[in-house]
This record gives sequence, structure tokens and C-alpha cells, in this order.
Amino acid sequence: MARQITRARLWFYTLFPLGCFLVFAYPVGRLANWYAPGAVNYGQTLLLWLLATAMLWYSFSSPKMLIRYVMVHWMGVSFVLFTLTVVYEAVRLVAPVRDSVAVPWILGVAALLVALSVVASHFLIVKHLAFDSDKITRPHRIVQISDVHIGSRRGGYLERIVGRINRLQPDTVVITGDLIDSSSVGHDDLKHLRELRARTLFTIGNHERYADLDKALDMLDRLGVEALRQRRVMVGAGEIQVIGIDDADAHHQVADHLPGIDRYQGRYTVLLYHRPQGWETALEHGVDLMLCGHTHNGQIFPFNWVVKHQFRRIRGLYSEGDSHLYVSPGTGTWGPLMRLGSLNEITCIDLRPR
Repeated sequence: MARQITRARLWFYTLFPLGCFLVFAYPVGRLANWYAPGAVNYGQTLLLWLLATAMLWYSFSSPKMLIRYVMVHWMGVSFVLFTLTVVYEAVRLVAPVRDSVAVPWILGVAALLVALSVVASHFLIVKHLAFDSDKITRPHRIVQISDVHIGSRRGGYLERIVGRINRLQPDTVVITGDLIDSSSVGHDDLKHLRELRARTLFTIGNHERYADLDKALDMLDRLGVEALRQRRVMVGAGEIQVIGIDDADAHHQVADHLPGIDRYQGRYTVLLYHRPQGWETALEHGVDLMLCGHTHNGQIFPFNWVVKHQFRRIRGLYSEGDSHLYVSPGTGTWGPLMRLGSLNEITCIDLRPR
């Protein structure tokens, strides 16, 4: 385990500065020199890289949300510019294009995509799913939200989510992690959770672990949200058992904990786990429905291509026989208020007697 953590940190400390260079410094240097050759030299590019890296690092360790807000949106805009710059690099290899003419077009397309992605980040859609089972005798509606990221998002956005959930009239609400992503989130930011009209269950995500987990759990408990940490509860008049397992970086987290959790044989089983990992173990142990999140479906295209290298099941429904895995694309956004090629989702799941 220690070796795995050390390896993960090594990858992070390698990829973080490299990512900062590619996203923040590379597009500026290339676009400036295409428009006016010699406008930016290597020293200036290096300085921009170091400044952006230091500011982004500070923004995530500082309690000052304004600094973080500015940096993550700079990061989002820069990622769109990076993508378009790479595309143009390929175009100019095969087509006789004047760089100075292309740059204004690149900036214009980037501005349009950024505007569309900001608008998309404020939409909430409802995805409906239905599963039939011999294990239940009465209908039961579960509504899943995941990756709301209060901290990146404001408490008013959570109020909108709660209103949409209540209109769906669920029997049970489940939150599959990353409800918050900052230790600065307080009780007032989450107060609208108390307005939910159904029993609400929660399992922690990676961002609760990065923030103040004890504080988050205490706030949720006072707001009537039950945290499932390696345990099972019964819903649906005792016909449905819901199991929650804490998020962990280890790929075998579900395999380590699911076998040891007390559960009834023959009952419809729902497993909540933040990451789309461990479904093979869930199948072996008779889980009927596994609900996950974490991936955001990449959030900003084409970042989903990168996410797919880490998580084979990145979004949507996967089935084997009567067992199902559903990976939510997330109900909120981490970092910039931007979604490109994905939307915020509330998932409404109807369990019905066969």
C-alpha cells in the first residue's frame, strides 16, 4: 500500500508541472509567435509556466476562494486553447495556412467554445432508468446525484438540485461522493439538503478525503444525511439493501471491504462506491445495481480521452444479466464552471417488481 501511494505521488509531481506547461504556457507561446514571430521568447514562456504552476498550486492550498476561482477558470480557458492549438499544429503540417491569419480564428473559436461550455455547466438534465427484479414486490424510486462539488459550485446551485429531486418524488436519495471539494464549505452552503423529502444516503468521494472529512461528515449528519461507511442499511420496506464503501485510491477497495459487510441473501442489493471500479467483485457477491460517479465524463472535451485510460467504464449503463453498473457523469463541475461534450445529470432510477 505504501509503495502504491508513493508511486501515485510520483506520478502527480511529474504530471502536475507538465500539465501546467502544456495548458498554460504552450498555447500562449505558440499563438503569440504564430501571430508575430519572436513576440515571446523561451525565458518569457518559462516564467509564465512557473508563475501559473505556483499560482495553481497555491490556489488549492489557500482558503481564499477568489484566487482559486480565478485560477481554475484560467485553467479551463487555457485547456480549450491548448486543444485548438494542438489541432492547428496538425493542420499546418498538411495545409498551406498563414499562421497570422489562423490565430484570430483560433481565438474566436476558443471564445465560442468557452461561452458554450459555461452555459452548459448551468444546465441540469434528468436521466431516467428502470430495472425489473423478482426480489422486490413494490416499486421503489432512487435518485442519484454525484460530484456536485460545492466549493467549486455555490450553495444556490445545490438549492436548484434539491428542488429538482423533490419534484421527482423519490423514495431514497443517494449521493455517490464529492458533494464538497473544499474545507471552506460550511453548514450554510449545504443547508438545502435538509429540504430533501426522502431518506438521503451518502458515501464519501476523494474530495471529501482531500478536504476536512470529519467536518463534512458532522455537517451532513446534522442535516439528516446518513453516511454509509463500510455498512448496509435497508430501504423499501426492507426489500432493498444499500451498501456504501469509502472511496480509496487503491483499485481493490471494493474487493477488500464488500465481502466483510453483513448483508441479507436474496434481497435486492445496491452498492454505492464513488469510482467506477470493483464491479467484477460486485458481480461475484450478488450486487444487483452499483452506482458510481467520479469521472465527470471528462467534463471538458477532449479530456474524456485521458479519463478513459484510467477508467474503462467512464459513463452510462453497463449490464451483465440482471446486474447493472451505472456511472453518473456528475451533477456538478469541479474547478471551472465549464462543460464541453457533457452535461450535469440527476439520475432517476425506478426499481420495479418483475
